[in-house]
Amino acid sequence: MVPVVFSHAAAGWLALLALVVPLAIYLWNRRPGRVVRVGSVRWLEAAANRRLRSLRPEQLWLFLLRAALLALLALALAEPAQLLPTPPARGQVLLAPGLTAAALEPLRPALDSLRQRGYELRQLHAALPVGNSLPWASLGLGDTTAASAFQPDSVAADNMWHLAQTAADSLPNRPLVVVTPLNLSSFRGTRPVLPAAVRWLPVPTPDSLRWALSAWQPHPDSLVVLLATGQETGIRFEKIRQPWPSESGPLPIGPGLVLRVDAGQHALYQGNRLLPLLTRAPHWHLSIDEAHAASGRVLLAALRAVGSVLPLAPRITVASTTPTDSLDWLFWLRDAPAPRLARTTRVWQEAPSTTAKAEAAFQPPVFNQTIRIQRLDTSRQGAGPLWVTATGQAVLSQPTPTRYYLHTRLGAGWSELADSPALPALLLPLLHPASAAPSGPDSRLLPVAQLQGPQLQEPADSVGPAPMAPRRALAPWLVLAAGLLFLLERVLASRRVATSSPSLTS
Repeated sequence: MVPVVFSHAAAGWLALLALVVPLAIYLWNRRPGRVVRVGSVRWLEAAANRRLRSLRPEQLWLFLLRAALLALLALALAEPAQLLPTPPARGQVLLAPGLTAAALEPLRPALDSLRQRGYELRQLHAALPVGNSLPWASLGLGDTTAASAFQPDSVAADNMWHLAQTAADSLPNRPLVVVTPLNLSSFRGTRPVLPAAVRWLPVPTPDSLRWALSAWQPHPDSLVVLLATGQETGIRFEKIRQPWPSESGPLPIGPGLVLRVDAGQHALYQGNRLLPLLTRAPHWHLSIDEAHAASGRVLLAALRAVGSVLPLAPRITVASTTPTDSLDWLFWLRDAPAPRLARTTRVWQEAPSTTAKAEAAFQPPVFNQTIRIQRLDTSRQGAGPLWVTATGQAVLSQPTPTRYYLHTRLGAGWSELADSPALPALLLPLLHPASAAPSGPDSRLLPVAQLQGPQLQEPADSVGPAPMAPRRALAPWLVLAAGLLFLLERVLASRRVATSSPSLTS
């Protein structure tokens, strides 16, 4: 049986009252009798009695036709619609930007299994999050008779959390499989709460990745390189000491890492990335007043922890006055405006004492725990955010290339940054000397455990609105049928008038 629903059932029932009209016409608009001339009145009395006994309905088909016409119009007024079967929600395989066919080669069995289960293939983009459906043949799967080359997005993703959330909103109630490498640079910001239908298919990567952070020359004939090794369990830093080569060329630094030396320019490269190369120890200065004393103690301990891994230990000074010699960093922990310094000096400031309370949460990408923020300055949001809360508010921003503003403080009652072991790891990328070229993508790996975050699920006892099934409107067809019945009724009515006209003959 075809399921049919009515949008305005009450209006249809009221419209059915119009059936009284053809019924009244049928009962009261009787055909006039013939005039029969007889010779005696006594014959009329007998004929009248026989006429009453033989009274039969007349023009019954015309009455039924008019009743059907009004019933169709009343039914059309109720706006009936046929419920069509809901198409199955096909699963979607979403490819992260920057993936190539060669990178997906180890995942061919898993992708082919998803294809056989009816999943569609789509490409994620930074500008247009969910692209059009792609043929599986472009990856060499399925029917490859008309295979087209796979054209990957050349722009790598910088926030897969946001892309996955946007895809889940654009394709609701569908199982999603996100295919992406676990580079830490692709998962910036705080992990959102995703629906339970979102799953992740990591692209295989090496067990560990090594990259050079920076290099120092404590002496003209020596070189110290700070290396980082990224694994699922964390990041390990180590110092590698090498003699400075006399000629340009490749410079092996440990297993699996080769740098390139340009002796003429006195520069060091990793691939096309220029590594910072210093010949002196950096100078960091802290200026702290009484209101910022608690935050200053935490910051000083974090700076000493960062300095312990640098090949050249930085010179850290704490004083109420600003030194006149050159500074690499000035940590200005005062409510007063920071002094004017050289253009190359970087200045760190934090929120003033008038900052209001504002509960927020911040999850560093290098740490698998959430840091609570009790007080947050929201008056200077939107200027180069570097650390961002779960709601998109800046915790640390960089309004200018040499200015850094912490929208909270490190002391108790302001944030839990003081109790977080991730604070030195957060400060380390900021305290490295600036490179003359872009630093390139971060090759660290995201722990697999972080993908299994909180999921958005409906409570078992909650009854939400059911998804709307496809409908086919039946009102136009009913109006068309009523029009045809009206034409037929007019033809029969005209014949009735022609046959029922009394023939009065003298």
